[in-house]
Amino acid sequence: MKTIPGPEAFKATLRNKARKFADREDARFQDGFIFPQIDPGFSISKSQSVFTIGSCFARNVEEVLLAQGITVPTAHFTAPNDEAPGRPNRVLNQYNPGTMLQCVQAATQPVDTRALYAKGDEAVDCLLATGSRPVARARAMERRQQIVDLYKSGLDQSEVVVVTLGLVEAWYDLKDGIYLNEAPPPPLINADPDRFEFRQLDVPTSQALIFEMTERLLEGGRRKIVMTVSPVPLQVTFAGGDALMRNNYSKSVLRIVAEMATQTFADVDYFPSYEIIVTAGLRSFGADNVHVRPQVVERVVNHMVSLYVKG
Repeated sequence: MKTIPGPEAFKATLRNKARKFADREDARFQDGFIFPQIDPGFSISKSQSVFTIGSCFARNVEEVLLAQGITVPTAHFTAPNDEAPGRPNRVLNQYNPGTMLQCVQAATQPVDTRALYAKGDEAVDCLLATGSRPVARARAMERRQQIVDLYKSGLDQSEVVVVTLGLVEAWYDLKDGIYLNEAPPPPLINADPDRFEFRQLDVPTSQALIFEMTERLLEGGRRKIVMTVSPVPLQVTFAGGDALMRNNYSKSVLRIVAEMATQTFADVDYFPSYEIIVTAGLRSFGADNVHVRPQVVERVVNHMVSLYVKG
């Protein structure tokens, strides 16, 4: 809990020029969006390397950083389109705090063999974003090794990490003791009903996972973190009820934990990509109401870059 002595709270509020919610005459209101006042705690040099971790919004951040001439190790990873259709590095998408932490942990460990499920002569890798597309087991292990190598070498060379938190709905393999990035195939769930469980993470659980990841990333004092919450909503909920409400729960939990991280770790900043994009409502999104329009992403991420990137 944050507390401020009464007299100081009034003095600080009077000094705060952004204390009122922006109306349409406010300079923070631009073309239907509200851009909050932000005071970065550090800057990013164009000579530095930036590593990205998180949901599909991380891929959007990569594009803008590359356009600024910044080194982004994750942007150059590729997987065949038939393994993960879409962006060449879509397979890197990580959606929940559990799998994000596991990716950081894996950079210092032998390649993991868990959560690789047989499907005929092939295997489905539920630690990656493949849409449950199977590949030969040898290829699955090769791909995992490539991603472990990417995290190890990319983090070793990067002074800044951008973390885009996605959602708090996750599947967990009780037998292997591991969070999954995608739901396991239904036949596997039905064949072994005691093996898997769905988890809707709460604030304490999300905090524990995100804080451990943050501590690992900041270890040694050589990195800074820009943490943000992805504006992309969950497309399907397993928690029951309407997906709109479950999505708002996810984003609220992650936003709370991100705020706690900035208050706990001096080298963590929060950038409000989620807040900016949702101020414009559904006009920020494409026809599916899920994917953010490219021009909106570019504008918001360029705004972040303009605040952080110097020289």
